[in-house]
Amino acid sequence: MTSTTLAPSRALQLKASTADVHDNIDKSIMDKDPFANTENYIQFLTLQYYFLNDVSTLYDHSELNMVIENLAARRRLNMLEQDFQDLEYPVPASAFTSLISNETDLATALGWLYVVEGSKVGAAMLGKQAQARLLLTKKYGARYLSGPGAGRGSDWRHLVQLIDSIELNDTQERALINGARQAFTRFQLFQAHVYS
Repeated sequence: MTSTTLAPSRALQLKASTADVHDNIDKSIMDKDPFANTENYIQFLTLQYYFLNDVSTLYDHSELNMVIENLAARRRLNMLEQDFQDLEYPVPASAFTSLISNETDLATALGWLYVVEGSKVGAAMLGKQAQARLLLTKKYGARYLSGPGAGRGSDWRHLVQLIDSIELNDTQERALINGARQAFTRFQLFQAHVYS
């Protein structure tokens, strides 16, 4: 009797290839205790805004839109803007030039999108903390953490299935991982800027 060892899915390989930087970011965010008070929460929102504003072109990316049906509906930038408005705080102005454009190759853009969309998965737990500690809700001050619509889980599963099933050559496989790592590194840049 022979046994066959199945290789992990591409999405699982992507997760493993970015685990170090992802874990570092998660830990450093929670070390700042973003729900301790409104000031900390505003810093947290500012960090999220810099990043989401920076990657907003992903949702207009022509190749991504050909493979992801509801891509534009997944945006959360406007929710962040409403959270700032709720809290009577000006939307941050960013002087950073985005690294992503419509010319970014599909595999790299998909790696970036994996990071941006993956952040929604943990947002539900953060939203509960915002409500418990700051009395903020999906209708006031914590819209961003609630995410668009009710399909956060199904949207994520759909993206993971796409990553697993899309046809990529070896160069594109590397570009997918590099794109995800670039996105995490970019987030760290904004983190250093906000918490400097």
